Amino acid sequence: MKVLWICRFTNARVREKLDLSPRFWETVLRSLFNKPLPERDDYGAWITNAIEEFEKFEGLELHLVAPHTGMARRRAYFQMEGIHYHFFKPDDDALWRRVRKLFTSSVQSRHKGNRKAIRKVVEEVQPDLIHMYGAENPPYSLAALDLDTERFPLMVSLQTLLNRPGFRDNYLISAQNFRFRAGVEQEILKRAKYIGATPAATRNYVWAELNPQALFFPSFLALEQKVERCACDKRYDFVFFAVSIEKLGDVAVEAFALACKKHPRLTLNIVGGTPEPFTGRLKERIRELGLEKQVIFSGKLPEHKDVLRQIQFSKFALLPLKVDLISGTIREAIYAGLPVVTMKTQGTPLLNEKRRSVLISEQNDLQGLADNMCRLLESPALVKELRENALITLKERYSNARSMQQLIEVYRAIMAHHSKQTPLPPEMGAQNPNI
Repeated sequence: MKVLWICRFTNARVREKLDLSPRFWETVLRSLFNKPLPERDDYGAWITNAIEEFEKFEGLELHLVAPHTGMARRRAYFQMEGIHYHFFKPDDDALWRRVRKLFTSSVQSRHKGNRKAIRKVVEEVQPDLIHMYGAENPPYSLAALDLDTERFPLMVSLQTLLNRPGFRDNYLISAQNFRFRAGVEQEILKRAKYIGATPAATRNYVWAELNPQALFFPSFLALEQKVERCACDKRYDFVFFAVSIEKLGDVAVEAFALACKKHPRLTLNIVGGTPEPFTGRLKERIRELGLEKQVIFSGKLPEHKDVLRQIQFSKFALLPLKVDLISGTIREAIYAGLPVVTMKTQGTPLLNEKRRSVLISEQNDLQGLADNMCRLLESPALVKELRENALITLKERYSNARSMQQLIEVYRAIMAHHSKQTPLPPEMGAQNPNI
């Protein structure tokens, strides 16, 4: 079986194989406009996790095609541990496009260059099945519109669903960007025959509004995170971490300030990218609150393993949410042994279904978030309960080895359905009950 994944990810192993040295003119222009060179940090941990499992499988040839910024050449191909990697330089990574980004915030592009690069890989590989991770990322997901799905069955696993009612209200991107990405997502899901999405609400929405003929499977994201525990001293009380602190870093600070009214000597470590002008405004707010010495910024760390180590210098994780079902940061904090304070979303109450595993406040309830922080500070018994229960809960819910083995069985079922119209086993897939 030959499978091709279309996705976006990076990790240290991959970057070692790619020539990512900054180009001369880019360095000059960024210096002139006081723009820092782009940081090379890990992204798409679920793809990296899945690859590690597929490296163990025999009788399956896995190819991945993905964009990667900063490449010196247009394409790069290499093999590692039996996996075939096809990377291409995205069309918005050209020098003149980077210069344009310095002066414009326009995000709309049909990414013709990227789509051509992906089509070329598809024709070279001739896969038995194509699996796309994420419909909401136009730089690569638009390629789904070009694929000959009569020749190559296509499965699209959703990483999120932008079109879900209410999602826009809590998603921190511009209205223009959201409309564009949500529109691309709609185009793809209207066309996709095989979709990976676990939440019932997502399936029902797609059936009712976008594609009544879609056949659904679980999402199959390798979300079990391997965290190397460190025997490090606790320097901080709470940690807030995200890819970009613009994602609710201000909410974390406001809740922290409320908790400080009861426990004045608390400390908060903030880890993640620090975009402007958001970070400047946040630091000004911290000064207004008189918390400059108690809120410590660690910035964006180069590798994901660095983040997982950094958060272990804190006792607890403060992770407010708006739209994520169960965020990767919650899972990572739990695997690192940190009790978690978060907010209610569609997913977070699932963590407490069998046993209390995290502390959850209502949406926009800053005082409730602060009260839960204080509960952790005041009850060692509660801390012990959450730490133990949360690990049990994640072990029940997530196993990369189990999920990837199931995914291979689904691949076989899709191929049989596509070529021979063999009915899908009901334990694997679901079709619209209304047709």
